Amino acid sequence: MISSEPLTTDTEAGRVCAVCPHPWHEHDPLGVRYCTATAASALQRGCICS
Repeated sequence: MISSEPLTTDTEAGRVCAVCPHPWHEHDPLGVRYCTATAASALQRGCICS
């Protein structure tokens, strides 16, 4: 089963998504799905917010 959390980086401000420049806690359900699929497939694509 694929995790619902992609790779993240811990910073002083909290966990930052490894796929896009947004904090992980700010992802809505669609953002979670998009970034998780992007990380799992090792895709090079822009942020869903763009």
